Amino acid sequence: MTDALQAALADAASLLSQGHRAEAERAYAAILAGAPGTPAALAQLGVLALQRGDASRAAELLAQAAAKMPWVAALHANLGTARRRLEHHADAVEPLRRAALLAPGAGPYAALGLAASQAGRRRLATAALRIATALAPVDPDLWYNLGVVLMEDGRLADAAAAYRRHGRLLRGRPANQDGRAGTDPLPALPTEPVRPISRLTCKHRLEHDRDQLRWLRDRSLLPDDLAGEPEAYQAVLDGLSDDERAAISFTLPEDRFAPIARSYGRFVRLEPSNWGDRPALSDAVDWPAMEEAFLAGDPRAVTVDGVLTDAALAALRRVCRASTFWHQIKGAGYLGAYFREGFNDPLVVRIAEELRARLPRVLGGLPARVIWAYSYDQGMVGINPHADFAAVNMNFWITVDEANLDPETGGLLVYRKAAPPEWDFRTYNTTSADFIYDYLGERRTDVIRVPHRANRALLFDSRLIHETDVFRFKPGFENRRINITMLFGEGGK
Repeated sequence: MTDALQAALADAASLLSQGHRAEAERAYAAILAGAPGTPAALAQLGVLALQRGDASRAAELLAQAAAKMPWVAALHANLGTARRRLEHHADAVEPLRRAALLAPGAGPYAALGLAASQAGRRRLATAALRIATALAPVDPDLWYNLGVVLMEDGRLADAAAAYRRHGRLLRGRPANQDGRAGTDPLPALPTEPVRPISRLTCKHRLEHDRDQLRWLRDRSLLPDDLAGEPEAYQAVLDGLSDDERAAISFTLPEDRFAPIARSYGRFVRLEPSNWGDRPALSDAVDWPAMEEAFLAGDPRAVTVDGVLTDAALAALRRVCRASTFWHQIKGAGYLGAYFREGFNDPLVVRIAEELRARLPRVLGGLPARVIWAYSYDQGMVGINPHADFAAVNMNFWITVDEANLDPETGGLLVYRKAAPPEWDFRTYNTTSADFIYDYLGERRTDVIRVPHRANRALLFDSRLIHETDVFRFKPGFENRRINITMLFGEGGK
């Protein structure tokens, strides 16, 4: 390298260090014009292009720089990032693999895992993310990403194990998993959340948590040091303004959040099913007949009564009532608990795996993609019309029949019209009810009404437009309408 070139590179680096990016970019471009192929100039121009959003130009420049300086991990990492932004995931794998080998760390292995997953190389993705979690075991995002890859690979039990760590890191150790008594299944993880708990809330969420904590206390399932929590929630509710009472959600200020901070958004309790390897699905159901009816159906929608064994149904009710995993606020008046964060008891895994085994022609080749439970406020409404971005839905209800004040409703409305293939995930799930009703047109009255029944399931084509039916349930925490949804297979097909 000549003295002049070295001086020019130093001047360009000085401009960059002072924050003069445009001038630095012109300086590096001038260097390349006079000395084509200068590695440092290629590398810096590639990074600058990446920073201003020109991933295509960045990938071109960084590939040239990496070829000339193959020992520099950052070049391979940046090249992989540029290719991922271009959605060239398969091409991103090799530079990210080189970056991870040259500079082993959680970040490089995590990036490799995500790129490999998006490229369909799940074995490599799993291996890379497992290394990342070993290097940074208290990073919840790494455990979440590992769970995603394992679910895509159909390894539901392994995904649940990863998600339990993800949830634990975000929500803290449940009080009923006391490390001193040897009941903590994850003793190496911190007992407190590693990130601040969101103070986002709403009236129906605060009422739910108050009622659940009171229910737990009445059954001696709430720790003594949290015995006053229901009254603390009531005090917060009493202090809500009219605007806060009407809001879909709002953020509590620190001083008003402090009295409930020990329980809000936390895993106060995770009720174990202790299920083991027992069958969860009922032998009283003619599963081959259900499968045949689904495959022959037009539309494909089949009601299955008595889906769970009595023991499995009772255990699942205990898990849903006594676990404080209802953290996702839904504006229409219900709360969500997700497989990725708390709702991943072995019984839930068992149900999903048995469904695939019992319905091999329908679900055998379709891994479970998303699993959740919803709990509904009796005085509000349910989910707007939508379709789900999957292949097959399994939706079932667990609340006792006596809670339902109108046995002819309370379940699901399924329209005999599917979402068109050109709709994407956002259109499936976030468009307005009016948009969906306009799409349904005259078919809006062509609907299958499936009334709520305890232990009743509906197996249906995920593309069918559907919504929560009107419902009237008795007041009281135990009478909340709870449904479980499992989505199988890819969406948009």
